[in-house]
Amino acid sequence: MVSAMHIEIDVLFLLILAVIVIQSKRSVSQQMSRVLFRYTVYGIMVILLCDLLWLFVDGRTFPGAMALNRLINVFYITGGLVLACLWYVYVLETLGYTITRTLRLASLLPGVLIMVLSVISLHTGWIFSIDAENHYERGPYFWIQSVLVIGVLLTSMIHLIVRIANGRGGSSRRDLVKILGYYVIPVTGTLLTLPYPGMPGAWTSAAVAVILMYIDDQDSEIVRDSLTGLNNRKTLDSSFADYSRKANAAGDLYLFMIDLNDFKKINDTLGHPVGDEALVNAAEILRNAVEGRKAVVSRVGGDEFLIMGFFPGPGAPEAFCRDVANLFAAFNETEKKPYDLRATLGYAGYGPGYTLKRLIDEADDMLYRRKAKAKVGR
Repeated sequence: MVSAMHIEIDVLFLLILAVIVIQSKRSVSQQMSRVLFRYTVYGIMVILLCDLLWLFVDGRTFPGAMALNRLINVFYITGGLVLACLWYVYVLETLGYTITRTLRLASLLPGVLIMVLSVISLHTGWIFSIDAENHYERGPYFWIQSVLVIGVLLTSMIHLIVRIANGRGGSSRRDLVKILGYYVIPVTGTLLTLPYPGMPGAWTSAAVAVILMYIDDQDSEIVRDSLTGLNNRKTLDSSFADYSRKANAAGDLYLFMIDLNDFKKINDTLGHPVGDEALVNAAEILRNAVEGRKAVVSRVGGDEFLIMGFFPGPGAPEAFCRDVANLFAAFNETEKKPYDLRATLGYAGYGPGYTLKRLIDEADDMLYRRKAKAKVGR
């Protein structure tokens, strides 16, 4: 009964992961992160397949069963560590590191080590052994594989925690926290099944984690800007419909249009990768600006952002504009980037019968009047 359930779980996840691979390969985006994610899915599929084959081989006595059992376990034990190394490279790429060939090869060294030890174990039984009745048993040095896997995963986790803590780099803190959260599922599954060799847990949990990552990624492509993680234009109509219904009860509803000053100079003088970093930093500043408020932040153009939310009181919109300017100034002072981030804001207040287009047009008018006034004053 337990074996039958184990088989069903493996087959189910193999089918789901196969669909994810097919859909992922159809994507026009071939960014390194997408490719590494797909390779991670491939790796989990290989390990689940090894686990499935092992259920049909372990303890059986048909011709060649013992040799097949040994081969399956070499792939299974090696694959687990290689997959952890691949995940490490995925994390580094997400954090903005340049993934060179040397780095890729170096990251696979722990996997090569455990593969050599697993092959040697076919004669010594150090990592695992197969008894006379064709049953798998862990060897006295199996802990080496466990320590290496945990060490690689912990190294990835430390990289994420450090980057989240200092807030630097090209990925938003929200995205990094989500990636860190995906560790919880496979780590919990591994710990729960560690005392019971052969029980499903570690890799089915890893499959659950990557499925959730894929679902979140697809959702983000629909409603979120891929660079900054902010809402995109597609969410504005639904947000406006929701906010306008609550305008009277929740207070004064305002829409702000935000344009980064001299952003083109950053791209032209420092390059587009630095420009992308500047946009991510600007998005994080705007998120912090509305923290604690009922408000939505969207990226609506290259260096144009929109904030819609409730700002009660006649002086609240101007006070918010000053708060945003102060946050940008504080960023420039503390981060010491090769560029300065500054923004101009225009806003409009919601009134009876207002449409989203009218709000945007009025906020745009104020924005461009202010930008024109700033140019005259130079």
